[in-house]
Amino acid sequence: MTVNTSKLNAALTDYALPFLGICAWLIFGLWASSLLARLLYAGLTHKLGTDKARAVSKGFKFLLIVLFVVSLIRGAGVDITAVLGAAGVAGVAIGFASQTSLSNLISGLFLVLERPFKIGDLIEVDGSTGIVHSIEMLSTYIRTYDNRVVRIPNEMLAKSKLINLTHYPIRRIDLEIRVACKEEPARVMTVLREVIIANPSCFNEPEPLIALRRVGGASLDFFVAVWVDRKEFLATRTSLLRDIKERFDREGIALPYGRVAVVQGAGEPTMKL
Repeated sequence: MTVNTSKLNAALTDYALPFLGICAWLIFGLWASSLLARLLYAGLTHKLGTDKARAVSKGFKFLLIVLFVVSLIRGAGVDITAVLGAAGVAGVAIGFASQTSLSNLISGLFLVLERPFKIGDLIEVDGSTGIVHSIEMLSTYIRTYDNRVVRIPNEMLAKSKLINLTHYPIRRIDLEIRVACKEEPARVMTVLREVIIANPSCFNEPEPLIALRRVGGASLDFFVAVWVDRKEFLATRTSLLRDIKERFDREGIALPYGRVAVVQGAGEPTMKL
């Protein structure tokens, strides 16, 4: 078997070497785009903040890659007009399928510009609560308290009710405390106020609120609102409930209990539990 070296050399010259050159330039272009994007991010972080700088640098990197690929195609001798024409036809077909992605992309840009939250904030949206882990072009990732990662499309964030639980440095703890109807309201409110004052995590300003909200058939319902540092929210809420229960036990303040009526048969007495 003989090998036609002239044809082999021609094939290498016409196809293999240009292909390897294109691959090398493509790798270089991707590396250069990433490097320039990182430099841009580092330069904009102090001026725009991390979230905006990340979005701008990602868009800049995408634009550089597109321009480099177009230049590479033209340098390879391919008619870019024909390629764009074919891409336009394909784009019409793909466009219908990519409406959601485009909507997520636009919503992501609005989120970056509006900045309703930033990385590290605790947010609540569509039944999910967690710390913002990353803000990407199409979606946002949050980490829940049980260490799960939830992906939320940016379009959903833009359309849904979003609560930023850490936007302000302080938060309010709202408690509903119920005691038996026989208790004196003024005495209960005094005990609640003393418990709040004794807790070092509760702020004096804004002033705590204690109010009798409802007088029911089986209980007196009190509303308690105190302001705390947002970082101490859960710990303070737990300590307040514990201290209130212990203080009620010492003061002999009774909690309400349910009453169940057991209806007996005809002629038999009704038992109340």
